[in-house]
Amino acid sequence: MYYPLISIALGSVLGAWLRWFFGLKLNPIFPNIPLGTVVVNLVGGFIIGFAIAYFAQSSLSPNYKLFVITGFCGALTTFSTFSAEIILLLQQGKWDYAVLSIVLHVLGSLLCTILGMGLYQWWIATA
Repeated sequence: MYYPLISIALGSVLGAWLRWFFGLKLNPIFPNIPLGTVVVNLVGGFIIGFAIAYFAQSSLSPNYKLFVITGFCGALTTFSTFSAEIILLLQQGKWDYAVLSIVLHVLGSLLCTILGMGLYQWWIATA
């Protein structure tokens, strides 16, 4: 009964730590578009795409899916921070960076998710 909760909790801790690390190391590089937030959303999109394809055909315990998708990816990726950063850019009058950031996050995450799913399909086809 507690395995789903533990799986989600452990995945969340790892995802949150990684998100914090990327923000700490990458956000100062280019403050107009915090790269740490972009990277975690793109990487998270890729991982979740791969994981969705993998778990659709896996006989592993559902707890692994909870660990990876709900816990790890849920804590790694961040829509709320993305939203706050966009609002801040708009308040500063940096419309160009706001639009670029929206495109990077939204289209980039979708493309990375498709890429993750495609990589899994390719991996299975060549195995």
